[in-house]
Order: sequence, then C-alpha cells, then structure tokens
Amino acid sequence: MKIISAEYLTSIAAGGGKKTGDLPEVCFIGRSNVGKSSLINRLAMQKIARTSSTPGATKTINLYRIQYEFSGSRERVIFSDFPGFGYSRVSKDTYRGWETMIDRYIGENKFIRHLVWAFDIRRDFDALDETVLEWIGLKGLPYSLVLTKSDKEGRGYSVRKKDLLSRYLRTDTIFVFSAKDGSGRKELLTHIFNQLRGEVLPAPP
Repeated sequence: MKIISAEYLTSIAAGGGKKTGDLPEVCFIGRSNVGKSSLINRLAMQKIARTSSTPGATKTINLYRIQYEFSGSRERVIFSDFPGFGYSRVSKDTYRGWETMIDRYIGENKFIRHLVWAFDIRRDFDALDETVLEWIGLKGLPYSLVLTKSDKEGRGYSVRKKDLLSRYLRTDTIFVFSAKDGSGRKELLTHIFNQLRGEVLPAPP
C-alpha cells in the first residue's frame, strides 16, 4: 500500500461549483482547527492541503486527487477537505452559507463513498457533535471517527478515549491518529481503501 501521487484539483465555494469527473470521493469533516488539513497532508505524505493555526481558515470545499496502490492495483480517489464547523467568529449568514454549500454538495454528489470525521481526542462529545452525528445518519453515508492530535496525550488516555467513544457511538470504526508522528496512518488508509473496494472492516484494537 502506498500513495503514488497527490495534487490539488479545485475549490468549490458557496453559491456555485460542482465536482467534475467520476472518481470515488472521501470527505473530511470536523470542527475548525481540529487538524483536517494536516490529516490529509499526512495521509498523502506531502503538503497538498493548506494548514493554518487560525480557526475557520478553510472556507471552501477543497478537492485533491490521490493516486494510490493497494493490493496490487493502482486506483484514484478524491479527498475533499470541508470547512470546519463550530467556529463562532464568522457571521451567521456566512456560516449558513457554508452549511448550505456542504449539504447541497453531498446531496448532489453520487460519488461520495465515505466520510472521515476528524475529532480532537482531548474533547468530549457535546450537543453540536450530536447534531453532526444525526446529520451523517440522515445522509446515510458510512463514516469513520478519527481521533486527531493523539501525540498530545499518552497512549493510555488514547486507548481509554477510543473505547469510551466506541461504546457511546456503538461503532468500531474509530481510529487514533497523529499528523505529527504519523501514528495511525497505515490503519486509516487501509480502512479507507477497503471501504472504496466495498470491504467493511473494523478498526484495529
């Protein structure tokens, strides 16, 4: 398994634009400043997604084309980096515009195969997260929860947090990940690629 190439494709802003082409797609969602762009960069092993320490920096849906080799075959997929939710320092109209753009984009895109939900491992679930979980359920798309920034906590904490959320969400597709040291990269990529092939496997313990 390896990433052969990764490149920026296009950006889609509120009020217009659609994905072109027929490649399968994996969408990356999560709160502002959770590390979605860093997650994509680590998976691709190169800096294709713009990162920023300022919450709310991603204002468009940014698409990246990934070519990879898996189980002896070469394939291509689109990774899409979505604007973060939960950022309070934007106007309500702007935030609603993002919500509408994301909802329409997913609703009109028949090539989406999986959602990767980036979640800061140091946080607890709250009402906004429950709303996102309900929204994912309404869309009927398979998802994985990726606990980012695991390097900021010890292994024991990470194991306990993963187990807690696994029982709470009743899912076994939860991954502990660090964009800084790359831990969890192989496991997450294997899961994503298996999803694209229609093979649903649980995350490793």
